[in-house]
Amino acid sequence: MKRNLISRFMIITILVTASLFLVEGWMLGQQKQVQYRHGQNARKLLVLRGVVKDWDGNPVAQAVVVLPEIGKTVETNNQGRFEFSRIPPGRYHLEVYAPGFVDYSSEPFVLNKDKYGHEVVLMKKLAEEIVVTATRTPKLYAETPTKTEVISSRQIEMKVASNLAEALYQTTGVRVENDCQNCNFTQVRINGMEGKYTQILIDSSPVVSAMTGVYGLEQIPAEMLDRIEIVKGGGSALYGGNAVAGVINVLTKEPQENRTVLKAYQESIAGKPYTDLGFRSSLVSDSLNTKAYLFASYKRREPIDLNDDGFSELGLLSNTSFGLNIYNYFPAVDGKFKLGLFRIFEERRGGNLFDKPPHEADTAEWIKTDQLAFSSEWSHSLSEKLYYNLSFSLVNAKRNTYYGSHHDPHAYGETKNPLFFFNGQCNYQLGSHVLTMGFQMKRDKIHDKAIGYNRVIDQVYYESGLFFQDDFKIGRIFSILTGFRVNRHTALDRLIITPRLSILVNLMKELSFRTSFSTGFRAPQVFDEDLHIEQVGGEGLMIQNSPDLKEERSYSLYSGFDYGRQTGNTLIQFSIEGFYNRLLNTFIFQEVERIERARVLERINGSGSRVYGLSVDFGLAFGPRFSLASGWTFQRSLLDEPEPRFNSREFFRTPKVYGYSSLSWEHPKLFHLDASVEYTGSMKAPHYAGYILEDRLETTSPFWVVNLKFRRQLKLSETDQISIFLGIENLLDSFQKDLDKGVDRDSGYVYGPAKPRTFYLGMEFTF
Repeated sequence: MKRNLISRFMIITILVTASLFLVEGWMLGQQKQVQYRHGQNARKLLVLRGVVKDWDGNPVAQAVVVLPEIGKTVETNNQGRFEFSRIPPGRYHLEVYAPGFVDYSSEPFVLNKDKYGHEVVLMKKLAEEIVVTATRTPKLYAETPTKTEVISSRQIEMKVASNLAEALYQTTGVRVENDCQNCNFTQVRINGMEGKYTQILIDSSPVVSAMTGVYGLEQIPAEMLDRIEIVKGGGSALYGGNAVAGVINVLTKEPQENRTVLKAYQESIAGKPYTDLGFRSSLVSDSLNTKAYLFASYKRREPIDLNDDGFSELGLLSNTSFGLNIYNYFPAVDGKFKLGLFRIFEERRGGNLFDKPPHEADTAEWIKTDQLAFSSEWSHSLSEKLYYNLSFSLVNAKRNTYYGSHHDPHAYGETKNPLFFFNGQCNYQLGSHVLTMGFQMKRDKIHDKAIGYNRVIDQVYYESGLFFQDDFKIGRIFSILTGFRVNRHTALDRLIITPRLSILVNLMKELSFRTSFSTGFRAPQVFDEDLHIEQVGGEGLMIQNSPDLKEERSYSLYSGFDYGRQTGNTLIQFSIEGFYNRLLNTFIFQEVERIERARVLERINGSGSRVYGLSVDFGLAFGPRFSLASGWTFQRSLLDEPEPRFNSREFFRTPKVYGYSSLSWEHPKLFHLDASVEYTGSMKAPHYAGYILEDRLETTSPFWVVNLKFRRQLKLSETDQISIFLGIENLLDSFQKDLDKGVDRDSGYVYGPAKPRTFYLGMEFTF
């Protein structure tokens, strides 16, 4: 019995031991297979790299990038770049989170090999735009009592703008017009007021003078622009004279990453070529403390005769520009230094017989301009509450001209216009108040001579001002901006005080109300470029100021509502604004005598005028792919008393209705398509005798301008890409049909679009 038990126990023991060996062997086999499969998978682990940018193409630093499927998270560096390593093949999607931007979730994608150059474009949240023009301090737009229109670098790029004038198109309440059939100079009207009432700034400095401002809109190349800020109404509490209709602040580029862009752009205008070549390069040190931005551009347009009379409607144009911005940060003292330089050389000519000297042509306007500008700025934060800024700019502008007809040898002229500007500003935060105090000084020297007409202007104007501003935020609902400026101008015999007041009320999260009252002034000077057209008739002009001449004064009131709502990637924005501008002591001219080959005009004060109306803006975006924008202005512009020549109270060349609508669709892997329509209503336009027998006041027909633009982006590598763009401007060829003809034409009788139907093709190479 015992033997049977022992035998059975031994048999069971042997069987269990054998089973354990078999199980252990099986487990070891399985482990080896797992290790083998793991080794195989390890050899298949992949890398995913990319970059996060905003809509303007700037890198977004410290954005959190997530791969939810495996729970991995990384953060972008200062160049907006990120990297995931050791990722198994599979199906994934990316999520990106960054302060001030809409949360991003990509479409699913299959990762089966290393992927480089994955680009994420983030949308800024509504009201997260930083603006500087309204308060001269960086500030969130949602907290700024004064409404500021912003044209971003992406918008400038989407417009395929070649210069500042083209970048300003399709901006509500802003209209760019061509004012001469010979030289094609442009001016910008804010709410219907002439260009001379708008202060154009470059990096917040008023260095665009009466002379350089005439052709300056086309002379400033798009390569120089980072973004544009527009504040409507009298801004002279901060910026001095001429800021009556508003302020246009051109902000130049501060680079954020190493990048170089080459551009080649070709237009065909009525079969004649317009060539635009551009270069811009950004350099950033590894420490990010030193940055440099270099740009250059070349433009050339052949003369174009649209009505076959032998005289150009679009003149010969040749422009060469280059510039450099250098930035250096000093972390030890929390300071920043900027050095800027640019040069613009341009030659333009209109009329006929372009192969001969200007005085041998039947009619010629010839302008050869050379601008050299230098600027410097130092910003320093002494503490979290105390900050100051010192800056100066010097623009030395020179110009040779010919404004004449009928082979007049006396119509040559020469102008020199050095302009110096200095600004000192201090900001101090006292509780809920940000106090700003500053001093500005401008020296504007004009030396203009036309020996043939015995005309010599040699004047120096000094303008200095002290300004004070209190930016007071009362909780999250109310913000009040108050300020005033005390100005001294050598052409005036008394101090000019210009106050301003702006109020912001955040009625709810999506709805805000802004109202602003401001004052402005415009001082007289004897050089007035707007009158150059009359010289083409063969007579020169000599201008003098009346002994008791007063400055022009303005009073502006703007009030409106802004509504913006954002749900996920869907944004909707709507704004409505009413405006009222009152202008007193308007400058007018009266003829006092005639001398040999010239008329003598005296500048005197006339009656006032008023401009009032309503602007409406609407925007809708479904993520970064689809967007709709529209802006319309309805206004009246009336003189207190009828002007003497045509007995009209309406402002000339100012329509009662104008606006635009645009529709954009973009797919990152396909193309970007943009369609827009611009409308200019009928207006009064003076038409002077020459080609016609008698002066008459015309009522123009309205214009519809349709534009189509196509853009395709091709990635060559992680950092290199090519963008190809083509399109049609003024598809319907809605161009002025009643242009004057011949040598005695009224070259100022021009209205409507600046160009007829135009085809263009271009390419940008980024590396």
